[in-house]
Amino acid sequence: MADDAVGALAARGAPELLDLMVALGLACYVRRIDDPDPALRLAQREGEAAARDAGLDSLDWSDQRVLLARAWDRTEGPLRRLAGQLSLEPADLFLVGLAAACERRRTVSLAVAALQAPFPASRPSAHLALDMLEMLLESGAGDAMALASGPLIESGLLSLEGQDALPQRVLAIRLPLWRALSGGPSSWPGGKIIASAQAGNAGLPTVALERAAQSIAAGEAGGIVIRGPPGSGRAAIAAAVAHRLGLAAIEVPLLVFREDRAFATACCTVGWMPVLRVATDLGEASVLDAPGAALAACVLAGTHGAVEGDRLIELVTAPPPAAERLRLWSAALGERRHGIDPTTLSSAVLYPGTISAVARSARIRAETEDRPVRQTDLAEARLTLAPDGLGRLAHPVTRSVGADALVTTPGLANDLAALIGRCRRRETIWNGLGPTLAASTTRGVRALFAGESGTGKTMAASYVATALAAPLYRCDLAAVMNKYIGESEKNLGGLLDHAEAADVVLLFDEADALFGRRTEGSETGERYANMLTNYLLTRLEAHHGIVILTANSKARIDPAFWRRLDQVIDFPTPGYAERLALWKSHLGPRAPSEEVLERLAAYCDLSGGGVRNAVLAAAAMAPADGPIGLEDLTPALQREYAKLRRTLPAGLALAMRAAQ
Repeated sequence: MADDAVGALAARGAPELLDLMVALGLACYVRRIDDPDPALRLAQREGEAAARDAGLDSLDWSDQRVLLARAWDRTEGPLRRLAGQLSLEPADLFLVGLAAACERRRTVSLAVAALQAPFPASRPSAHLALDMLEMLLESGAGDAMALASGPLIESGLLSLEGQDALPQRVLAIRLPLWRALSGGPSSWPGGKIIASAQAGNAGLPTVALERAAQSIAAGEAGGIVIRGPPGSGRAAIAAAVAHRLGLAAIEVPLLVFREDRAFATACCTVGWMPVLRVATDLGEASVLDAPGAALAACVLAGTHGAVEGDRLIELVTAPPPAAERLRLWSAALGERRHGIDPTTLSSAVLYPGTISAVARSARIRAETEDRPVRQTDLAEARLTLAPDGLGRLAHPVTRSVGADALVTTPGLANDLAALIGRCRRRETIWNGLGPTLAASTTRGVRALFAGESGTGKTMAASYVATALAAPLYRCDLAAVMNKYIGESEKNLGGLLDHAEAADVVLLFDEADALFGRRTEGSETGERYANMLTNYLLTRLEAHHGIVILTANSKARIDPAFWRRLDQVIDFPTPGYAERLALWKSHLGPRAPSEEVLERLAAYCDLSGGGVRNAVLAAAAMAPADGPIGLEDLTPALQREYAKLRRTLPAGLALAMRAAQ
């Protein structure tokens, strides 16, 4: 009969067993003090009902306590494991159950308030808790100082709250930890569980994950640092490592890991592996210092900065090779591809998780219209799924520029074609070359477009991005630059990291504002500007993405950048042939006669930007959809030259008067 009763009690589970212990013990305590308070009588009746429900109403408290202890030894789960890890005694378990019962049941909190009246608290004070232990468990005279330094407080499961002397402070249970110990949902305030299903997208070889997990399990490593840019799948790698250890990966802020003892206790008992995200840059370090016992963690770090901890293993993420990326694209897109060049897919240096997300978004877009996936769907999906940090520091340039829209000289066209070819082969260009080059391989491509304002530098950047089927982002200097020393560098480092992870073309328009010449001055502002330039030199050389700088004059760019540039392309002022093509391209079907166009090209020496402004101004004055003649272009050109503080060329003015 006793074994059957013990088995039935154990089947309730550890949390319910503690609640039953508190209900029975509180009823016994109320009977002994014989207080007629209604709240106490209600707690007594509730305890008696719980005894009947458990089949223990025929036993006195001492026998009930023995059966509860035997049943406790048969329970399993996180709470039972914690009791074993902390070597908790029955008195400790009763305190845990009492603190939890005050949060769970109103009758218990009312009874506790009545027991310690006029002290205004519905949670048990240390004095009341120790008195109950002495009466119910014969634990001897309690010591509040011993309780404050005991395992319940040190583990973070209970806390003594208040500013009074220790006996007057109240016991409160840490609810997130209790929820985790009670088998509640896997969560922590400010944290989130990383689904183990994401582990399949881990961007590292399986053998590397296996060895890292084995080192942690054997106690040879105190944690893992997973390096890579944001969006590179570092969280999936953390989930994969945790899965191999039989743990669940939970991401929490670094402050929680450092200071919250209850979280450390939850990790040890529930089976969580902390995942921490740090943002260190050059010259910075993040220190791991968990409270209590050593706790292995996964740290998601960038490619720069240091992470200080005990015996940390570093894993560096990298995009899969082109052939593997093409396989991932094929698997993610299925049979719904239409006219998508495989070379374009494989040349996008993306991580597995990003490929999966972009393909899924593109498929949803195409299936909504019941058609195959097109290249434009992938481009729009890449823009939509770009990291938030990228959109905060740069603006997307959404226009698509084809070869027909770009008017260039033959030499400039060849230079742009060479740049596009270099970008497409940036991963394989090193194959078969010598060992010195092999020692400095990089996927980064850096180009400078230099020329006067309006010569088409920004449009050419859009043309390059369109040819590569990659998003183009223009750096927002207002968001990047910060008045506090060091913040601008952090913003620039974050911008480059996000651009690299999303494999976008990053445009620094009017680059001389950031990449200008260093000075010999000793003023604080000059020294800071030189420091920023030095930082950019280092970061730009280490960047694995495509960066295009534009400047009105090469002389304004610091000479130290020249070696770090893979290509410098000059944008000359257009000659006659280019100006004629510009007028035709801008005016389109509304162009005047060929003779007028030739006169404009011969006498008007405006750049492409000036031609654009003049055509738009003339179109605003001309009849809708009708041809745009010299009578419309004349005032527009006069205003355009006035902006430049110049007069119309004499030949152009004569030609216009002759035409009129």
